[in-house]
Amino acid sequence: MKTLESRNVEPGHLFGEGITCYYVDRLITNGGGEEVVVREHRLIQLTWKDGVGMIYRINDDSSDDTDSIQEEEGNNNEQQESLELIDTFTFNTHTGEGWGITFVPQTKEFYVSDGSEYIFVWDVETLVEKRRMAVTLERGGDDSASSSSVRLKYVNELEFVDFNTKNKCGGDVKDWEIHDVYLEQCQEGDDHQSRYYFSSFNSGESSAKSGTEECNDSDDNNTGRFTSTMSILANVWYQDVLIRIDPVTAKVTRVYDLSDIYPYDQRKKDGADCLNGISVTGKEPSGEEEDGLELWVTGKLWPKMYRIRLID
Repeated sequence: MKTLESRNVEPGHLFGEGITCYYVDRLITNGGGEEVVVREHRLIQLTWKDGVGMIYRINDDSSDDTDSIQEEEGNNNEQQESLELIDTFTFNTHTGEGWGITFVPQTKEFYVSDGSEYIFVWDVETLVEKRRMAVTLERGGDDSASSSSVRLKYVNELEFVDFNTKNKCGGDVKDWEIHDVYLEQCQEGDDHQSRYYFSSFNSGESSAKSGTEECNDSDDNNTGRFTSTMSILANVWYQDVLIRIDPVTAKVTRVYDLSDIYPYDQRKKDGADCLNGISVTGKEPSGEEEDGLELWVTGKLWPKMYRIRLID
């Protein structure tokens, strides 16, 4: 893990919120007159309340800018990188805010959250909204007659993941046991922290059906571009859970309980706030491979980051 650039935030400046890395492929002519495809790595950032976004180019200061994708992927040397602001843009959402954003390479789209129940899908090149999906979770009985669907508000940080990628990191890693939980709507309590509460349930699988289980290349909703192991992970504002969202239907297919990692009572004593950060570790498997997806998670004013493994 390394820091590309660190800046102080001055009063009155824009407050950055959602952020993610992505790439665009450009066809250029190199010094030898050959056309090569160059993968340009970028970073996009949303502001919380200003409706403004920024796009940065991640410059590799240690190699020639005309390296092809093949050459780039074969270079494992330590690189020196810096950020260059190349564009700003305006955006609008249901709440007018920007909370989370993640890049989906299968469809060349951004998935964006704004604290509402919606996920917005933007084209990666034009940043135009292509569609929006309400995040829903099935709750109630085992049969369709007794179950109901609830729209899940306050969707926050987003991360596109593929559980088919096996991750194992070297070193001393705490393998947290991540439990499944089920959502019920809260009818009382503090509006700030008790919008929803989560209670344990025994089933290892949610009753929600995944739209990615059967692939169809002609599907207009991009179903054929996803596999059943691909999902959007998100946290819910002021809840100690991660939810797993189908990228086609926006149905919650699983909920992971993270309340034991940094318990609320201890956070209150430490002056720490809510769970509010997700990132894949990006580590390649080493030695004997293990099932599951490794993530970094943290929160507002948390003194530590935690490395966890979610089991598919």
